[in-house]
Amino acid sequence: MKKENYCVFHDEPHLRGLRELWVAKTLLIIIMSQIAVIATALRVSDFTFSHLGLADGLNSQRIYSLKQTEDGAVWLTTQSFVARYNGVSIENFNLEGNTGEYYCFVQSADNSVLQVFDAGGRIYEYNPEQNHFDVVADVAVFFKYDNQLNDVYKDGDIYWLAMSDGVYMLRNGKIVTVGSKIYASCIIRGPKGILLFGTRQGVKSLSRNHKALISYLPYDVVSGHYDADTKQLWLGTYEQGLIIADGKGVCTSMDGIPHHPVRSIVGYDSNTMLVGVDGFGVYQASRLPSAKNKASLLFNANEGEHGVLHGNGIYAVLVDAWKDIFIGSYSGGIDIARPVGNAVTVYMHQPNKPTLVNDHVNCVAQLSPSTLAMGTDGGISVLNTITGEWRHIARNIVVLSLCPKQDGGGFLAATYGNGVCEISTNGEVRELYGTDVLEDSHIQDLLFDRNGHLWIGCQDTRLVEVVQGKFLYYPVENVESLALLPDGRIAAGTINGLFIVTPGQKTVKELPYSPSSTDQVNRYVLDLFIYDERYINIATNGGGLYVYDLRTGKCRQFTMKNGLPSNVVTSVTQDELGRLWFATDRGLSFAYPGSLDKIISVNYHYGAQREYSQGAAFNLQDGKLLFGSVEGAVAIDPHYVQEHNYTAKLRFKGISCNDDSVEFNGQVAKMLGERKLKLSYQQRTFELYIESINLRYQFDIAYQYKVGDGSWSQLSTQQYIRFVNLEPGTHPLTVRAVSKANRIVLDEQKLTIIIGRPWWNSWWMWCVYIALIALLFYGALWTYGLHTRYMRLVVNSVGSGNEKDLQASLPEQKQDKAVQLISANKELQLDGNKDDAAATAEKENTAFVDIVTKLILDNISDSGFTIDRLCKEMAMSRTMFYVKLKSYTGKSPQEFIRIVRLERAAVLLRSGHYVSKVADEVGFDNAKYFSTAFKKYFGVSPSKYK
Repeated sequence: MKKENYCVFHDEPHLRGLRELWVAKTLLIIIMSQIAVIATALRVSDFTFSHLGLADGLNSQRIYSLKQTEDGAVWLTTQSFVARYNGVSIENFNLEGNTGEYYCFVQSADNSVLQVFDAGGRIYEYNPEQNHFDVVADVAVFFKYDNQLNDVYKDGDIYWLAMSDGVYMLRNGKIVTVGSKIYASCIIRGPKGILLFGTRQGVKSLSRNHKALISYLPYDVVSGHYDADTKQLWLGTYEQGLIIADGKGVCTSMDGIPHHPVRSIVGYDSNTMLVGVDGFGVYQASRLPSAKNKASLLFNANEGEHGVLHGNGIYAVLVDAWKDIFIGSYSGGIDIARPVGNAVTVYMHQPNKPTLVNDHVNCVAQLSPSTLAMGTDGGISVLNTITGEWRHIARNIVVLSLCPKQDGGGFLAATYGNGVCEISTNGEVRELYGTDVLEDSHIQDLLFDRNGHLWIGCQDTRLVEVVQGKFLYYPVENVESLALLPDGRIAAGTINGLFIVTPGQKTVKELPYSPSSTDQVNRYVLDLFIYDERYINIATNGGGLYVYDLRTGKCRQFTMKNGLPSNVVTSVTQDELGRLWFATDRGLSFAYPGSLDKIISVNYHYGAQREYSQGAAFNLQDGKLLFGSVEGAVAIDPHYVQEHNYTAKLRFKGISCNDDSVEFNGQVAKMLGERKLKLSYQQRTFELYIESINLRYQFDIAYQYKVGDGSWSQLSTQQYIRFVNLEPGTHPLTVRAVSKANRIVLDEQKLTIIIGRPWWNSWWMWCVYIALIALLFYGALWTYGLHTRYMRLVVNSVGSGNEKDLQASLPEQKQDKAVQLISANKELQLDGNKDDAAATAEKENTAFVDIVTKLILDNISDSGFTIDRLCKEMAMSRTMFYVKLKSYTGKSPQEFIRIVRLERAAVLLRSGHYVSKVADEVGFDNAKYFSTAFKKYFGVSPSKYK
């Protein structure tokens, strides 16, 4: 490492010359410090990785900057856009005036206002109420030439500007030149608020009066970071790598960093600094001043152990609140490295890298304190946990179970199709027992009993005991799991139940483990585990977990109702804290033996939720638990796994409806802040956006809601609620964020939604409705009066023109009654007390209707009297006659003729005429049709009409 002396953090720094060589430390101290550094170095295996690109919502994979805000969201800038990532989705923002010509950077001012600037000179600030960026300054208006804006720092009402033609101060709309004719790349905030400017002409500092720049360090700096804990200034140069200056004026060039532009420097933890190098990836270096190590590569996009990124042109590195590393590159979008943490470590296959040979891990074991063995569908992978070195043996053999030999000389492997194989300590593989003695080469499990005898559970044939080279066969087939009982007997779990085998005795006893509460029992056993030398945990394929008490013979069943992630329980083990662990085909869970009815899921830990393999659980010597799954192996440190250990605040983001104006969005933000959302009737179909951000556990967060006293909705990961045609009125809404793993409520918020009434349901429209009803009522009365008048004409016609005939046709005893009825009807008079104009119009209408009615009555008995004849008699066209009669009576000519005939028939029936004669007299040829028409009009048949 190259060291140079400079006076640092003063107004007038000067070169001191080369500092004397450090006094050599003792060899022991050097070795101990190096060991400490090695122990704290990060490795690729410490992280799991994901990627954000175009398919995830980015409008460009060219990332320039990253910033996390207090709500947990990560903001990023691309060529011409700003975007916000909340762990689930990416929201893009347009910048006013930026058409893509200038790249953008995002940062925060001291007052926590989110700030964005572009190279063209525009400075924006985020307006959370209206959810967009406002232009607060446009530096370009102060220059008549192109002057690129490279960095901005806001201090109160002052904007410090690092530009391609100097350093400037912007205040109250006025710009002041602080340093000209220099290319300023970045602004670094040093100790006690001192501002340093990285330029192509060296690092500059402000004079005391802030009106000039003072030369400080002779490096072309493009990025910088002041480490307040160690009081070191980290400087990323354009072509001299990484420079570290301590508080005593010593500048050191960090070995291991390529001499290419260092674009980003950020602290990871108390020991490590992350360095993004354009074109080479991400490096790590020790923050400790006493450390003498060089920087080392952590991530890049090349082939090999470190090749986990999608681009090497690193422009931005961000460590979020949960120690996730966001890496933005010039062409690869964003890569996210999530630490597996102290709780979960995942081992998976990676092509062309020294990793697990196959992801389908069927069994796991520990060969020594630092050596793990994992049996897979492609052989056995052996990992040295200290060096990280992998070895692969028994290639292309499907290994289902591993059993260390009692003499320590290697281990045995149960295989699918290759019988029982013996594997020596140096990795040599040979077939120990095949079909010649086992009758089946598909072996499911192996077990050594207390006498050292080997038990072999076969999938399709009998259970085998190997005693001093001899083979004893027991009538137990389809074995899935073997366990040693406290009394020395063997428990064999099969697809047909659980059997107890006494060594040396051919009689086998089935163990009934159905709970007393039910006769239904799942007999498909996947794994057996015995604890407290009393209880047998029976893991089944679909029936959950059965716990059998060897002393009392009682059994209890536990299922998803008690908290299991699934009723397919693949393996069971117990940690050194006494908790029982259950692996399923949908994740992991644990419970305390005394409260098995309250099983706790741990799927909220990143990497824990997966499909675990049958019987693939092992207790490691360091207290960790190792599980095999169809997606690699998972190591769990139970000391760091509790019932629940994270929070996520729920917030309402906004709504989407038929109004997306800036003014409306501002009103919505205010209403959501007050927890009272008022919308018009036209806006009653809308989407309400919600979010809870915890980037480490984002995959575990789901949402549900209810309206009023209704029931809760199903859990959903969608970050919006859609309402369709919500009824007018007030609707209390309750929304909550929930852990999918444990159904724990992370946060709950309430919102009152008020939907306005529609225009047609307003008070003034009710006035209109009442007026219309009154008008319709008047019209109905008028029509009824008109109808009454022409019906009177019918009656009068009967009385005047046919009175004699009527009397002649009646029996003697009924004549007086008919004459009285006709005379009474003659006395009805028309109302003539209306206004002259209305009376004149009504007289014309009445006269027309009277003429038509008289013509019909004159021909009442003629069934051939048609509309055409009526029109001819009226001297009118058919169309004209129709329109006029319809407007006066509301009836068509055909209806009008039928009504007159039926009204005449009613008069005759009331006068005592017979039904059959009345039909002929009123012009109906068909008596049946007459009866049907009469009943439809009067609601009663002619024979019953009185």
